[in-house]
Amino acid sequence: MRPKLARVVIAILVVVAAFVFCTVYFRKNIVPTVMGSAIAQVRATATNAVNIAASTVINGGITYEDLFEIKFNEAGDVSLIQANSPRINSIAREIANLAQANLDSLGTQEISIAVGTFTGLALLMGFGPDVIIKIVPIGTANCDFVSYFQSAGINQTAHKIYIDVYADVSIITPIDEPTVRIKAEVLVCENVIVGKIPDTYLSMNNISDMLNLNP
Repeated sequence: MRPKLARVVIAILVVVAAFVFCTVYFRKNIVPTVMGSAIAQVRATATNAVNIAASTVINGGITYEDLFEIKFNEAGDVSLIQANSPRINSIAREIANLAQANLDSLGTQEISIAVGTFTGLALLMGFGPDVIIKIVPIGTANCDFVSYFQSAGINQTAHKIYIDVYADVSIITPIDEPTVRIKAEVLVCENVIVGKIPDTYLSMNNISDMLNLNP
């Protein structure tokens, strides 16, 4: 009985060791490769969805005068750059809502992984028949307006307005559930301002810092 029991114990230990080895090998060598393909596809798809949302809203026609009013003093220098906060907030909400709708419509997607890739061996990557893995991207979108000032010549300053759209996309797969953050930056409008601009404006990027500021 003892030799038989010993063989059973050894067999169990071998099975457990093999299971642990396979699990560790799978997590270390195979999961990163498979998830890398899934993340790349979702990143490209989600970025496209966000860019389409921003472009659709902006192409509707947004001018610099829609977003800002510039006032000058008697010397011809800029005394006030007033942001149109209701209009800016409206555009931001419209882009975020459309981006969210585009992300929600992505639905279940499929990626093809060659069987050889599952070995984790570089020589077998891409070889063999494809295995189809379904992925479900679930994302949330939000956006910010960003303002940049740049010298455009003597006593001239280019004021460029961008919309930064952010999306956090969770990827649901049978293997793992990573979250990917994507960002799309789209130029909304720009204007060349003639006259000296106070340093308080030149040091700003986020438009929210500019709202209702009167130097």
